[in-house]
Amino acid sequence: MHLLNQGVTVVVPTLNRGHYLVDCLQDMLHQEHRPLEVLVVDQSPQPSGPVAALTQKHPDLISYHNVDFRSLPQARNYGARHARYEAIVFVDDDIRCQPLFVSEHLRALRLPGIGIVAGSIHDHRAGRDGDERSPGRFNRWTGTPARGFDRRVECYVDHAPGGNFSIWRPVLAAAGGVDEALAGGAALYEETELCLRVRKAGYRIYFNGKARLQHLAAGAGGCHVKDISTYVVSLSHNRSLLIRRHLLWFQIPTAALRLAALVISYAWHYRSPGILLPALRAAARGFVAGGRPPFATAALPREVQVPNTTHKA
Repeated sequence: MHLLNQGVTVVVPTLNRGHYLVDCLQDMLHQEHRPLEVLVVDQSPQPSGPVAALTQKHPDLISYHNVDFRSLPQARNYGARHARYEAIVFVDDDIRCQPLFVSEHLRALRLPGIGIVAGSIHDHRAGRDGDERSPGRFNRWTGTPARGFDRRVECYVDHAPGGNFSIWRPVLAAAGGVDEALAGGAALYEETELCLRVRKAGYRIYFNGKARLQHLAAGAGGCHVKDISTYVVSLSHNRSLLIRRHLLWFQIPTAALRLAALVISYAWHYRSPGILLPALRAAARGFVAGGRPPFATAALPREVQVPNTTHKA
């Protein structure tokens, strides 16, 4: 299929961010690429009036789904299952982007051997992070994903940012979907863990700095957690799962020590020694879960072939 005729579905999971979501959808409606579907997975108990009005005005472009679960990984899987097209772009609800955003994702996604495209994220509050020459690296000795996604370069990377990446649906299905065992708390590392599985399947992760968006970093809604204990518990569980599933046996001890040091630093900084035992228990549960296959509520369709797989990496 020619690039210009390749349909793209943009999946936007959202929770209690109607004001931000309207701006995000407006930017998606102004994308130059067609065919296009913008699929909203709304986990809010009360759908936003302005969002409903926008959906009714553009039924040909916006596919709105109000769901009864609260899980970012599950919302991603749900969006992929219901997507009209095989090329899927995942974005957060609190973002803004330019009209060529989707086109740049698709251009990179169609390169030979590419399973996932990582896009660039600018967060004006965070500033530039990491080494400009090496965005998206994963340190297997410490189990640490480095970011550095505020870049305009193009290169191969180890993982993608959760708020801006694209994937072929057959690749996502072959990898087992986004692991819903990582849904607790802030759903940390869910995109990193997926990327590592996609790489094991023989595909490469490509960073395209031109597929760029601005992250507005909404202060509430979404995956925000209310207390540090919940955050540290989810961090311990999810990182331990990632360590068990993707590190070699001789790398696990150093990564476990790094995780322990991270948890202790949170407990010290917030003067909350009470989080240490729950974090340890969560890490144990995550380590056990990492020995099992990824969990998805329902399977994704597998019948369509990836358009660019003349060869894998």
